[in-house]
Amino acid sequence: MTESALDATDLEIIHALQIEPRVSWTALEAVLAVDAVTLARRWARIVGDGLAWQSALDGRRAHTAITEISCVPGAVLDTAAEAARDAEVLSIDVTSGRRDLILTVGTGSIEALAAYAIERFGSLPGVRSVQTHIVADTFRLGQHWTVRALPSAQAARVPRPRPPRPGSARRVAPPIAAALCDALAGDVRMPYAELAARVGISAQRAADYLARLRADGDLVLRTDVAGPVSSWPVISWYFVQTPTRTIQTARELLPSLPAVQFAAATTGPYNLILAGSARTMAETIDREADLERSLPGARIADRSLVLRVYKHLGRLIDADGRAISR
Repeated sequence: MTESALDATDLEIIHALQIEPRVSWTALEAVLAVDAVTLARRWARIVGDGLAWQSALDGRRAHTAITEISCVPGAVLDTAAEAARDAEVLSIDVTSGRRDLILTVGTGSIEALAAYAIERFGSLPGVRSVQTHIVADTFRLGQHWTVRALPSAQAARVPRPRPPRPGSARRVAPPIAAALCDALAGDVRMPYAELAARVGISAQRAADYLARLRADGDLVLRTDVAGPVSSWPVISWYFVQTPTRTIQTARELLPSLPAVQFAAATTGPYNLILAGSARTMAETIDREADLERSLPGARIADRSLVLRVYKHLGRLIDADGRAISR
């Protein structure tokens, strides 16, 4: 796969959909200066080629962890394949360095998270060692990262999701919330009328409930792009030791750094774990230096380069970085 698989307009479409995954093509016409029919056709091609995809995530998985797994020689892909079967295993990266796999896990309870750390991961085939880092506070999530194809002024013109209407429901019943999430998992851009028919409610209620869930963080909609064609193809995980007093600085600073895709305060030997992107391998050294300069007393104790993304937010990824159809 080469960068030519996506042109400048394709990347602008992806950036706009990273800002608001459900924005209408008609609304984007004036922003991107491309007609709605062409936008829809291009997006269908991008998705069909597995170069970008959308996800609907249950934001109520309040307990998360980053897990490092080391495997016996030759077992890495078998281990990843088995772990990928679990819905709670949101993402799997095949990495270099001291760990072979880095897994992001999300569960609805600390007890379920403990079961994964204590029982499930140790039972996977080919596992030699497991180390789990419980996330105490997340500073930046992947949905805040974009391909940065649009200038700031143009990106600001992309319509944002509408807030809940005054007087609309302040709470969505869990069965309805689950049904909405399940329906959108197949098509994040599903029209309200079709979404309502799937769930068995009116279109207005579907719009109101969706607005409420998104505003409360109980439903997260994302647009992701295949790393090799994103113009930021080099992804690294950093395991950082930093004075506790510097965590507040990290909380304020890291969300503003465009190269940072994920950052969280964690338990264990590293109290800060983050994932960052770069255009080239050489640039990763500059990013590390920037990080240590920005965070007083911080030391990158270890790092791993992502060799392959195996699973990303529930979507399996092939060896070329393309999303595999559900």
